[in-house]
Amino acid sequence: MQFSIVAIATALISVVAAAPLDNPNWPGELLKRQAPGTPLYNCHDNCGQAVAGSRKPDYCSSPAFIHNYANCIQCSGPDNNNIWHYYSGTLIPAATVCGFPTTPDSGVQPPVGPAIPDGGVWP
Repeated sequence: MQFSIVAIATALISVVAAAPLDNPNWPGELLKRQAPGTPLYNCHDNCGQAVAGSRKPDYCSSPAFIHNYANCIQCSGPDNNNIWHYYSGTLIPAATVCGFPTTPDSGVQPPVGPAIPDGGVWP
């Protein structure tokens, strides 16, 4: 029994210790993303609210969904915050139903503002 506890603890410590070695800037990057009002935070918020809103009936005509999705398309491309890959699996099918564009805007875009809470359902 003691051996298995030691083995599990050793494995967990090695995983935790290795994380900062892969990217020594990870604490700062995580904090930067989580700082409300920053462009990256606002982009994640808009894309996340668009995902939540896409789970509501008649989302294609929802002003909140339309706003959040447009902001997500504006800010999430590779020339900007490069986060589309986190949200595209849900948002491409949702946008296709609405007839909205399904690729992020190219070129450097101005930062987006805060998302509009849409009250959608998270899985």
